Amino acid sequence: MFSRKPQEFGFLTVVTYGRTGSTALQAALNSLPGVLVRGENYAALRGLQQYVQSVAETADRHHNGLPTHPWYGSKKLDPKAVIADLQRHVIDNLLRPEKDTKVLGFKEVRYEPGHFDSYDLLLSYLLFLNTLFPGIRYLINVRDPQEAARSGWWPNHEDPVAALTQTRDWLISAQEDLHHILGDGRAVLLQYEQWQGNPRALIEQFDAISLPRNDAGVREALARQLVHGPHSNEPDSESPEGLSQ
Repeated sequence: MFSRKPQEFGFLTVVTYGRTGSTALQAALNSLPGVLVRGENYAALRGLQQYVQSVAETADRHHNGLPTHPWYGSKKLDPKAVIADLQRHVIDNLLRPEKDTKVLGFKEVRYEPGHFDSYDLLLSYLLFLNTLFPGIRYLINVRDPQEAARSGWWPNHEDPVAALTQTRDWLISAQEDLHHILGDGRAVLLQYEQWQGNPRALIEQFDAISLPRNDAGVREALARQLVHGPHSNEPDSESPEGLSQ
């Protein structure tokens, strides 16, 4: 049973793509006091965006409420109530805060052209996350496409470098647009090459979005070899769905 109000939490999401060190980044975030960042969820919240949009458009149909009307029932729809219910649902069932959680969030790697047909759709989704979780902070993490594409996760992709280059460009633009739309302290850009092996760079970026500090925990997280999957000889290997094939 959900027992805490959504207003009690700050929210955070890691926006990235496969083989960018995001699991190490997730570990570093989870070392911070009161911070709980869950892993990937197959972009589950994208379906909620379409649902909320459809409800809002249906509610916008004005009529007299007769059962013979083609939009019968739409007059009493309440999009704000729907969003509040979805917010509670996601917190309770997907993110599952712990008793001491103050900042709650998740990471996702599914932001490539195979998952979004255009940059505008990607930005729209990121802004929807702010509708669902007002005040959410975005950690946008990128890596050189040539290096990210070296992973054996995508041997059958026709041109992984091109796909990852497009994704990186989209995410860099998204950080800039989110900054302009939402204001300071809401979206920061992380570059794997700058923080990998350099905890200080990561600590400074965490400070930029007002996260609690645990410098020793961040250093320990980055020093740890993360092992998960058949490519465990490669640091921080990530799931094969990180890039559409």
